[in-house]
Amino acid sequence: MVRLFVPINFSDYSINALKYAINLGQKMPSTITLLSCEDPISKADDIAISNLSKLEELKQSTESGFNESQKKNINIIIKTETGYPEDILVEISSREEPDAIIMGTRSKGETIKELLGSVTSDVVKNAKVPVLAVPASSSIDTNRINHVLFVTDFSDSDYRSIHKLIRLITPFQTKIEAVHFKASQPDKWDKKRLEEMRLYCQQTYRNYNIDFSFIMADDFISDLDAFIVKNQIDLIAMTRHKRNMISKILHPSITRKILFHTNIPLLVFHE
Repeated sequence: MVRLFVPINFSDYSINALKYAINLGQKMPSTITLLSCEDPISKADDIAISNLSKLEELKQSTESGFNESQKKNINIIIKTETGYPEDILVEISSREEPDAIIMGTRSKGETIKELLGSVTSDVVKNAKVPVLAVPASSSIDTNRINHVLFVTDFSDSDYRSIHKLIRLITPFQTKIEAVHFKASQPDKWDKKRLEEMRLYCQQTYRNYNIDFSFIMADDFISDLDAFIVKNQIDLIAMTRHKRNMISKILHPSITRKILFHTNIPLLVFHE
């Protein structure tokens, strides 16, 4: 059973995230929880009742459009919590341990001020479970997730992330491109670690199509864009690594760069 949480504020981008959750859940037994977070300041009972009613309407309208596979595999439940979404979702990630939180985001094109206060960014940074950020402009193909880009630095946590990734995408017969971006030519240790990961995946996931490669990238974002277009990437996955304060100042988060740059859904695992 795969358990997915989708925060809903009834915006177009949160509904788009729900569509993606249905895409993931339709081919295996799944529970999708639609979560509404009520403003802790107003605490207006009429607002809470209205949101609960709208959640129920959304649940019914979504289920009415299900095909046979979706009817068989997906169970939708609704839930309301009082508090700010960035706090509630982090708490739920620890308390209920879903397989993933799927969030809609307006991301690309937002102002710097909006980015710094992004709920999605806060949840990606602090949640204890994988977070899938789905841009508003990301189109949903309900039948396929054919090509996944997994950005790796060969860490131990990346091995765990690959395992979680495969659990989510198993029904889609997806090809995974495991890529390490380098500003310079890979040295012998880079090549050794790539080969170790390749052999591990070859032995552990025999039925999966996983390619491994290096990309020498002077401009990470530009080279990422080129790779996405060339390989028709449907989903980007990566592990978010903890860093000390000096590292954060000198090297801005790659996760954050991708989150606010691309229109491709981004699945973030945690170290």
